[in-house]
Amino acid sequence: MTLSCLLLSLCLYLSTSSAAEWCYNIEAKTNSACTGPSKWSDISGYEACGKSSQSPIHILTCEAEFDSKLKPFKFEGYDKEQECLLKNNGHSAELALDGHQTISGGGLSGTYTAKQLHFHWGSIDNPGSEHTLNGDKYPIELHVVHTPSAVRSEPAGGSTSGGYAVLGFFIEEGPTNENYNGLIKGFDDITNNGTNTTVSKVKLQDLIPKENLTLFYRYQGSLTTPPCDETVTWTVFAQTIKMDKTQIGAFYTKLKYKSGDAMAENFRPIQKRNGRKITTSGADMLLSQARYLLISLFVFFLTSIS
Repeated sequence: MTLSCLLLSLCLYLSTSSAAEWCYNIEAKTNSACTGPSKWSDISGYEACGKSSQSPIHILTCEAEFDSKLKPFKFEGYDKEQECLLKNNGHSAELALDGHQTISGGGLSGTYTAKQLHFHWGSIDNPGSEHTLNGDKYPIELHVVHTPSAVRSEPAGGSTSGGYAVLGFFIEEGPTNENYNGLIKGFDDITNNGTNTTVSKVKLQDLIPKENLTLFYRYQGSLTTPPCDETVTWTVFAQTIKMDKTQIGAFYTKLKYKSGDAMAENFRPIQKRNGRKITTSGADMLLSQARYLLISLFVFFLTSIS
């Protein structure tokens, strides 16, 4: 092989290798070796990122259709105390679960087992939830990832025959959340990509809201990270989780990306709905819409007689 052919092969190899590494917009600005969200679909194996049912999306409550089949969830094992592995996976803080927590009901077709949870967050200047609710973007979004209980292991590629059921919770500023102290303290031990630590006495029910979990929004979408498989039944709850300012700040100050830069703004931009329907469990949504209509009619009546 000639020298020119060797150089060409090397260039092709390097370009292919660099393109295979995906990252978020904030990383792509300073690291030409990684590929930001707008071009994830150009990476071999991640073509699904360019399909039409991607996540996250804007959720507008006024467009959500009430669905009587969206009954309350049944949470099993969420009160079980466990010891969990917390790791910096290079893109987020991920907490592995022991497989004894399940959900059913909620309009799902069966029982799903919790596999892991992770977070998406912003920075001091930019809120970082992936979904938005009525245009509001929150500081952090928690995703609890479940797979069908009949499937005991995840096949290559990250998808399962029955898809995923992901519960999404917004986190906003409020009082100190003692239930998150152990997890956030663990961030000190997972600063760098690939590091992990053990967090003890974790109860999944303590990490999500304890009340008002009957109001949620449902749509069909995808994983929000490559490979972006469109196999996710999304449930996004209206009730938020509260943390104080220091706790929220720990997410974007204590962890680092592979590059060594602060792990901030690890969220995918909003994707197009492309006609997908959003449904809601909340009958109170119908009442609020009816109330708005009555107020509008009353105002119209007053202005018409004045």
